[in-house]
Amino acid sequence: MIELTLFNINDITVIFGGFLSLVLALLLACQRHEGRIKKRYWMLLAAFFMLSVFLAVDTLMYWNINIRTFLSSVSTDFFFLFGFAFFLQGPLLYWFTRAAIYRNFSLKAYDALHLIPALAYPFYVYAIYHQYDHDAKLRYVYDWSLVTSDPYFEGLVWAQRLTVFFYSVLCVLQLYRYVRRLKSTHFSLNQVDLQWLKLLLIGFLCVNAWVVLTLLESRFTNLGFDSPMGIAESYIRFIYVSVLIVYLLQNSKGFAEIQVEHTISDAPVIDVPHQQQLLDKLLQYMETQRPYLEPTITVERLAQRLQVSPKLLSSTINSQLHKNFFEMIGSYRLDEAKKQLADPQYRDLSISEIMKNCGFNSKSVFNQAFKKNVGVTPSHYRQQYLN
Repeated sequence: MIELTLFNINDITVIFGGFLSLVLALLLACQRHEGRIKKRYWMLLAAFFMLSVFLAVDTLMYWNINIRTFLSSVSTDFFFLFGFAFFLQGPLLYWFTRAAIYRNFSLKAYDALHLIPALAYPFYVYAIYHQYDHDAKLRYVYDWSLVTSDPYFEGLVWAQRLTVFFYSVLCVLQLYRYVRRLKSTHFSLNQVDLQWLKLLLIGFLCVNAWVVLTLLESRFTNLGFDSPMGIAESYIRFIYVSVLIVYLLQNSKGFAEIQVEHTISDAPVIDVPHQQQLLDKLLQYMETQRPYLEPTITVERLAQRLQVSPKLLSSTINSQLHKNFFEMIGSYRLDEAKKQLADPQYRDLSISEIMKNCGFNSKSVFNQAFKKNVGVTPSHYRQQYLN
């Protein structure tokens, strides 16, 4: 009896990658998001991963011989159905990146221009594929070399891959410019964890860089690596989504917002005596209530407790303490960490536990900030006092 293998190991990788993308899309769509990034922008990211599901389905329909045979017997119009996803993924990720970075971001009418390639896709595919008879379309379905030798199809393939690659580069550049702008305003990057956004954007760029390299190899160098490189693409996509899933599950806050103090808007001008009164109130509150021990404290939340506007509080901190909000919070946290590390009462606590007690939620951020301000690592500092 001959056994029919429906899926090979490469197909299973595509299936699992698509399934994990679906899980991510559902988690992002159903997760309760609080903060300045509006729900609709999180839905853009959910839609971004849902498009990865469509692309996984599209890959299986064309390259799995059993699925291809069955679908082509029903209708050849199933093929090249989800190719529009290449043109949508880039804009969705680009819009979400800007919403995550910039407080006042909102979609404008001209942003619809990014959708032109995706909207034009059905008309273009109809012109080069769907308008032909069944037999002609079957030849495209069963002969990939016919697709690549057709200049109109080949142009579409290049446009799809390069468009996604272009947007992935654009998103990483947005992140790079954002980090550089923070440095130029003397913001301490030790006070913010950009890890999740780096994973999302740089990981996506690596995936698409591999896709472009595979395309270049198959079209120009012809060294015979295009097939294994194409297969490896499925594994790379699977690893990329798996890393994001693991990060989401390991961090209780999920893809937390970038909690930084934005200084784009002009600060309000108030008299020095009033600033001094607010500063006294702030310092007293910091000493008695210790809000810096809360990992999620923001200038907005602290301003609400002090019954002042966030801009007024930020302006007072900048002018009176000569530092921004998170630098102030960080200094309090580091002072508390030094106290606990040097106190025999906390000898049984690990450094990670002390870090969390003091309001830090990232070990790498804590270690960098501690060494930069104290001059030694937390473990070395502890040894100096407890040994």
